Amino acid sequence: MKVVTFVWKAKYGHFLRAEANVNAITYPVPPRTAVLGLLGSIQGLEKDALAHELADALVSVCGVPPEKFWHRVKLRKDPPTAIPWRVRKGQKGSNAPEKPALIRQEWLWRPKFRIHVALPEQPDRFAGLMDRLQHRRWYYTPCMGLSELLAEVVFESCHVAELLPPGKYPVSGLCPEKMVRLCGGNGIAVHLLRMPHSVTEERIFEHQGYYIERQGLPIPVETEAACKIGEEVVILS
Repeated sequence: MKVVTFVWKAKYGHFLRAEANVNAITYPVPPRTAVLGLLGSIQGLEKDALAHELADALVSVCGVPPEKFWHRVKLRKDPPTAIPWRVRKGQKGSNAPEKPALIRQEWLWRPKFRIHVALPEQPDRFAGLMDRLQHRRWYYTPCMGLSELLAEVVFESCHVAELLPPGKYPVSGLCPEKMVRLCGGNGIAVHLLRMPHSVTEERIFEHQGYYIERQGLPIPVETEAACKIGEEVVILS
């Protein structure tokens, strides 16, 4: 199957964790659902259309988890008073008091990820996506999690993925827990991270476990799902 590879980068990023409370902590890398949201914005899909339009998309996220820092943002608890249908000359605005709140958000500093995407069941949509990436024709402006955090998307390559036989491989990027068995290795720090994998039109998320290496190094695993894209071995899921 064909796989398109692009770089997704920005000055700041934020992907709200499902278990976040008053303090809005972020995932260190974008979940699969965030990547699907990016693909949907590039192609101009409706907000919840990715639940069925891109349900069969295969994704791999590679890159070094960026540094983080805390940021305070002022959010309004109540929406502003609606403007009346008729506005008279000299009419004063609403005197309703605002109820803003300072929320602490954890942001990613200079996030940069290499994304591999395959749409094996939708060759026409894949061709359209690759054309938009190559010619930088976004339907909506790409962002890094939040709409305020504008991002850059740079087309890198298009390859035919080579499925590798079952065995032990150093896999780059996120490794789905259900599809691999860790083999261990020297000088690596592997963490298990639970992140959203899919979402329904009713905004119900399904989570899965992923292994991630703290410095972005390949993870030695035993798997039946490894594939080679160019010179990189990844797992698309």
